[in-house]
Parts: sequence; C-alpha cells; structure tokens
Amino acid sequence: MIAACEERTSLVVEAEENTIRDEATYLTPPSREQVIAAIYETVLRPDLYEHVMAMWEAHIDALTRDADPETGSATDIDLDRELQKHFQRAHVILEQLGRKSPQSELELRVEGAPGLVMLAGPDRRVRAASARARTVLGGARDLSLVSGHLAGSGAQMLDRMVEAARSGDLRVPAVVLTTDIRPRHLIARVITCPDGAGQVMIEGLDYQWTPAAERVLVASFGLSPAEVEIVRNLMEGRSLREIAQSSGRSEHTVRNQAKSVLAKTGAPGQVDLIRLVAFLIDRGNQLRLGGHPGAVDLNDDVLDMGTGLRMQLYQCGDPRGRPVLYLHGMLDGMAPLEYLKHDFARRGLRVLAPVRPGYGLSEPVAGVEPGLRAMASHAVELIDRFALDRVAILGHMAGAVTGYVLRAGGDPRLAGMVAVAASGPLLRRAQLSGMARRQRMMAMTARWTPALLPFFVRAGIALIDSEEVGRFMDALYPPGSHERQVVDRLELAALMHAGYRFAAQSGTAGFEADALTMVSPWQRLSDGGTCPVVHLHGALDPVVPAAETARFAASISGASFRRFEDVGQFLIYERPDAVLDAIEAMLPPR
Repeated sequence: MIAACEERTSLVVEAEENTIRDEATYLTPPSREQVIAAIYETVLRPDLYEHVMAMWEAHIDALTRDADPETGSATDIDLDRELQKHFQRAHVILEQLGRKSPQSELELRVEGAPGLVMLAGPDRRVRAASARARTVLGGARDLSLVSGHLAGSGAQMLDRMVEAARSGDLRVPAVVLTTDIRPRHLIARVITCPDGAGQVMIEGLDYQWTPAAERVLVASFGLSPAEVEIVRNLMEGRSLREIAQSSGRSEHTVRNQAKSVLAKTGAPGQVDLIRLVAFLIDRGNQLRLGGHPGAVDLNDDVLDMGTGLRMQLYQCGDPRGRPVLYLHGMLDGMAPLEYLKHDFARRGLRVLAPVRPGYGLSEPVAGVEPGLRAMASHAVELIDRFALDRVAILGHMAGAVTGYVLRAGGDPRLAGMVAVAASGPLLRRAQLSGMARRQRMMAMTARWTPALLPFFVRAGIALIDSEEVGRFMDALYPPGSHERQVVDRLELAALMHAGYRFAAQSGTAGFEADALTMVSPWQRLSDGGTCPVVHLHGALDPVVPAAETARFAASISGASFRRFEDVGQFLIYERPDAVLDAIEAMLPPR
C-alpha cells in the first residue's frame, strides 16, 4: 500500500480526560485525487462506503487540525472548491440513480409463506407470491387475475386499495374480498413500502382452526358450541345453506344461529364477522409487515397534525397504562420499543412513539430549529388528543434533544424525562475528538463542511438499501467492539437492520437534520424547563464520552446523571431494567 494510505493500529487519542482507541487511521492524509476516486467508486459500489469514509476522515482531520478547539466553525477551514464540486456532483448522481429496491426480506418471507399470500406494488404488479398463490393464480404477474376471481364489488374494493397504496394512505381499513376459488375469502390491506408509497398485501383467510381459537371466541363473546361451529364453517368459506346441509340442521336454524353470532360479536354482517374473527384467532401468526425479520411489529398510524404536517405514530405496551412519550434516536428508530414492548406492558406503561420529522412516514421540516419546534408541537398535540396526564418522556440518543425542547415549554403534564445515551450540543473540536472514528467523521463533516453532509448520508443510505446492510453496521460498530458484542450476545442484528431501514425510509432528511442538530447550539431552545431529567449513560459509549454528558447534565437545572460501568451506547438493551425503573420513578404508582 502506498505511503499515503499506510495504516497505524491502536492509535491512542487523548481527548481531555478520555482515552479513546481507534483501530486504524491514515498516517498521512490521502491526496485530493485519491479522495475523488473514492467518491465515485462509492457511487458505483455502495459496499465501498467504509473506504470513502476512511479517506474523508483523514482529509477532514487534517483540514480541521488548526481550527480553534473551543469555537471552531465552518469558516475556520479552507475547503478545496474543486473537491467540494465532486462531492456535490456525486450526490446528484446518487439521487438520479434513485433508491435501490432489492428484494426485501418481506418479499422473501412472502414467497416462503404457507397459504395464499401476495404482495403487489401501487402499479398493480405482483412483487412476491407464495407457492400456493402461484399455483392457484397461475403465476399471475399483476392483480388482474385476482380481480377476475372476486365476487360482487370485490374488484372495485381492490382498486381502492391500490389507489390508497399509490397515494401512501396507510389509514385505509383492510377489506375482506370474497372469491370463487379456495380460499373463499381474502383480506387485503395497505402496508408501508421503503419508497414512501404503499403496497398491497393480500392473504387468504384459510386460517388454521385450533382449540385455542375456539377458546378465544367463547371467552370473548360467550358463543355456544353450535355457534362456534357456525363461525368455523363460515371461515372455511361455506354458505349458510352448505352448513345446514353438512350438519343435518334446517337452514332456518342455521340462519338463527348465525344471527345470534352477529349479535354477540357486534359484527354488522358476515364479512365483518370473518374479518374480526380472522384477526382475533391468528393475530400472532400474521407475517411481520415491516420489511424484514427484525422489523418492529407495533401498532402504527399516520396522523394529520395541527402544523399541517403528517406524522407517523407507533404505540405499544399497556393500552390503559401510565403514559410514556418515546422520542427515537437517529439510527435504531423503533427497535428499542420492539425489544421492550412486553416489559412496558408488564409494568403497566403505555408508550406513544411519534416519528420525528424526516423519519419513517413523517414529513420532513427544513432547518434545525423549525424541526425541533414542530416535533415539540406534535408531542403536545398528542398529549391533548389522547387526554394524557403525568407523561414521562423517554428520549433515546438524538431524540432527547426534542425532549429538552418539549420540556422548555413548561407543560405541567410532563412528569420528567429519562435521557438514554444522550448528549448536549457538540460544538468544540475537543468534544468530537473523543468519538469513535466513523461517528466523529460524520460529526466533523456536519460541523465544518455541512455542504458535503448530503453525500455521506446518501451514500450510507445506498448501502442500507443494498443487500450489504451488515456493512453499514460494520462501519459504525466494527466486529470486536463492545457494541458489536452486545448485538451478537442479544441477537439484535436483524432488529438493528430494521432500524436502519426505518431511518432511511423517507430519504436523507432525518439523518441530515439530526447530524446538523447535534453540532448546533440547540441548548438555548431548552431554557425554561423545570421537570426533572435523568441522564443514563454507559461508561463505554463510543459516540459521546460519559464525562461529556455528565458535564452537560451538570449545566442543566433539575438534571441528574447516572453512569453505568461496563455498558456502552446500547444501554437501553443492556440495562433495560434501569431505564424502566427510572421511568416508573417519575410516574404515580399503578
């Protein structure tokens, strides 16, 4: 390897009182030509993301070496204008190439699913189909063959679902379609799609009837054995006349029993009954719809907010429990809620998780301050809409910034905030020096060369979109690091990958906003709050040294700090008990 690219291992960087070990760094900065070559290589091959990051890290480190360590700003460095043009040109090329749409894990799961399952895009083309669906529908390439087997107004209902998918309207209710084939009923619903639109999931209602299903119906609605038998036959697609013939009862008797079932369940008609029962008896066996095996399986909706923006909202835990407002971080999104949802329910906690602007299906907001204020406004609106009282905030990583802005409003309904692996503004070069290599590079780019940030975010998203999403994790948490050991020990990889794809779902807006926020003087927006804040931080956190967060907490009236030895950035996974205990301490007892 040429001298400019020689690597040195175990370089110890002293950052104030913190000692951070970097696995490798360039002894001398790469030339401009090498950086330019790496930029365009990454456009062609997303798996080389780590390579261009290493190149740029060495380059920007040299550029900022003489910046004022206390007050350094973007005006302190002399950025090569020609190099800047190459970054911007590469970003334009990435945007023109568009988002890659490899076969998602959801499509793979659909193809391997038992029963009749299909996934179609808003263009009506079939994206994936199970073996039975291909057999029954003859390898249909679009939904026209499905429509041809639908009875009554089924074709029009399916058309409405496709139109909802095209417009990205996830609020349209699922519909039950009656067919002239087996299975006799299909359920169709609109689910999320990485490109921001929707897609249509169609599943046959040929659910396995089990003793557990019968117990659910008896316990929920008080159905008699004869009425349960009516429901079972209806679920199998038989008409009331067919049920009467096969059971030896009169059609009049069967009709009366069916009316009794409708009265007890509150279903307006047989189609509604089928839909209701299907969800009740087989909720746990549905395919996860988030895109891959580790995707979150939480209730979600998209709300129209008073700001005029659309905001996605997830919920989990005890529906009647004490309220917790979860504000997600930059990368793992709702993954912590999926990991802890049963613990929240067990402790009697109801979690509302609004998706911050630019993430998931929430609309972006331009500018750091407008974005923070919009999200704080959305949080207050949620508290109003759901008539919540004594709400605890759980701010995870970058989400805690919004928590501080929300706290500054002085709403008396806020019980306090638990901030996990969070930090204050990172404005000085000395603060960034203590970070792990890749996170430091992104922070330095946002701080000193913000015009180049879109390229790195977009290149990272290209890697997330590819089949090599694991390489994105490698770049952030190298094999052998404490965080990677936690991922392996707790089997979090699929869940983390799901978080990355959630974060990238709507493009670069959320990533860019958070990166710029963390290196901006946002603390002035947090002045005025009085409810308590508890910072929980791991001593091994590779992104924000614990001492840095401790100093920040000490500067905030009403804030306290707790340090956890032998714990890193993934404290919420490593010590969930501590997080939940801190939340409960802020709320009234059950």
